[in-house]
Amino acid sequence: MNGHILLVDDDEKVLEFYSAALSRAGYRSKQCSNLNAMRDAISEHSYDAVFLDLNLGGENGLDGLPYVLKNAPFSKVIVLTSQNSVNKAVECMERGASWYFTKGTDPNEIIAKLKSLLEKPVGAAGTGGSDQSAWRSTLIGESKPILETCSTIEKLKDVDSTVLILGESGTGKEVVARAIHQSSPRAQMRFEAINCAAIPENLLESELFGHKRGSFTDAKQDRKGIFEICSKGTLLLDEIGDMPLMLQTKLLRVLQERQIMPVGASTSIPVETRVIAATHRDMTDEVKSGRFREDLYYRLNVVVVNIPALRHRKEDIGLLVSYFLKKFNQRFSKTVKEPSRATLSRLQSYDWPGNIRELQNAVERGVVLAINDELDISHMFSHLNISRHGENSSDEGQHTFENNPAFDMPLTDAKQAFEKAYITRLLKLSHGNIAELSRKSGRYRADLYRMLERYHIQIDEFRNKS
Repeated sequence: MNGHILLVDDDEKVLEFYSAALSRAGYRSKQCSNLNAMRDAISEHSYDAVFLDLNLGGENGLDGLPYVLKNAPFSKVIVLTSQNSVNKAVECMERGASWYFTKGTDPNEIIAKLKSLLEKPVGAAGTGGSDQSAWRSTLIGESKPILETCSTIEKLKDVDSTVLILGESGTGKEVVARAIHQSSPRAQMRFEAINCAAIPENLLESELFGHKRGSFTDAKQDRKGIFEICSKGTLLLDEIGDMPLMLQTKLLRVLQERQIMPVGASTSIPVETRVIAATHRDMTDEVKSGRFREDLYYRLNVVVVNIPALRHRKEDIGLLVSYFLKKFNQRFSKTVKEPSRATLSRLQSYDWPGNIRELQNAVERGVVLAINDELDISHMFSHLNISRHGENSSDEGQHTFENNPAFDMPLTDAKQAFEKAYITRLLKLSHGNIAELSRKSGRYRADLYRMLERYHIQIDEFRNKS
């Protein structure tokens, strides 16, 4: 079974060595030489495993481990180390890495271990799919909206229809896509996710359909596309609403004919890939505006799964907080207690514009900053300068939840005012670094550039101040 591996090492020869070994074993790989490049790569793609070197020149690879564990929870982390750094590698495993090996280890041994780490659990006998408990445990909540989502997934378990997942950013669209895959007869096969908004148009076609050697300047060898790699498996096309029109035409042809044409190829390749598409956009508006092909929309719109925003399932906040508390207590070796009734009430009174992603980040902050193992609301919302009792901890004109002037605005205006202030503040903190802005906000770069344009924010002004 093919897989997608991210290699992080500052030694070009080491990268070439492992890339060649992985290629011979049928794996795709992407190479990075520093932690910033690693973060960008993880924000744009899903990887089955990350090979992380502990010594990245002037950087400590250990500093990148928390980011991988947080932003690529399904990826196995394999630490690369020299013979005299084994103690650090063991520390990485205690913090969540899956395995380590010293440089110079036989590539065959590495590939064998990698295969064992990436093996999927066997599904229920006779069905080819997974037990419901396996995928249901990934969808936290018992509210009516989440139960309806689970009911839809259950109905899809024996069919192979194309699915369109709709929901705001941060609601867990990829989690739902993986649940659909895990509940299906394809559960033991390949699952891959690709972000259509994060990859330049000239590279996206090659990522999807592959290319032949010599088809363009950097095409030094044949490369399989994700459709071919996921044949018989499932492919999530995330942020499908941002796919360029030219590629929409080619995608429609693939869905109709079940064949792909790699860049530079003269013959097509049959594929049996199941497609799940996801977007936070209103697709009917995208079709009306001409930004999205109507025929492709109807081809994708076979079964629709609507993911509820967190503000519409606030009764699940307690379960989600408990889930994230357990996760971060284990990761950081903490024993932070469940929130008090007053704290939980405060959390349920907030609308969570960033949805589950924002809640997860808030719980992580609360665990990291906790004093006496108490989950404190002021720590969870420290990025918004909200104090323990709701008062502003700065005098820059921000207010409590109760007396904020935004409550006197129409809802749309209030959201826009907050969004502009939020983006501006993060730009100041990141000195105009768009990759850092994307990481901190949990939004894709394409979304951020649209916000900057909408609010007439000049990113260069923040870069000049650095």
